[in-house]
Amino acid sequence: MKNNLPNLLKDIETYSRTGNRKALNTVLRTLMNERHAYYQQSIREALQPEFSEALYKALLLELDEEEEDSIETAELAYVSLGTALNGKQSSEPEYYKRRLLLLHYFCDFFTDSIIELFLTKYKEDNRLQARNLAIECLEKMQLADMLYLEENNPDFIEKDEQIADACNRIAISPDLSAEERKEALLLHKILYAYLKTKYKN
Repeated sequence: MKNNLPNLLKDIETYSRTGNRKALNTVLRTLMNERHAYYQQSIREALQPEFSEALYKALLLELDEEEEDSIETAELAYVSLGTALNGKQSSEPEYYKRRLLLLHYFCDFFTDSIIELFLTKYKEDNRLQARNLAIECLEKMQLADMLYLEENNPDFIEKDEQIADACNRIAISPDLSAEERKEALLLHKILYAYLKTKYKN
């Protein structure tokens, strides 16, 4: 691993700000080529929020050539973000927004994990039903983050077109019951624990 993670993250931030797409893609590809090693370094150096943001940008730019790699990128972005949300930065609204958008734009990359964790009884007999139920779970998780932002950071989401668009496209009712909200938060907690174990080494 020739490049230092803090320097890569700094370059990614600079090229994103200046709009240098070619340079940004080059640095992001360097990060992606050693994503496992950089993930471990991000843990050691408490750089997981920044690492997650970089992976999210790579997903938006569709830099992975194989779907399997994209799934891994999305999962690493989610678990890195989850670490920030479970730590001292747990009230940072930007992280809730990014987690919501990550699950919204890249929902398909998380369905297999949700099925494996919660819907195994459907997996063999009715794969389509299992997938539809997994998407419903992921939509509840997005709504839980939206409700958190509405209650704790209303100014942050006011006139935010990305969040509004994501929530308008959710198929289930946005009015989660107290029990459904509790369930959604549990889904977040279990998915985070599962992925953290999956990428432990």
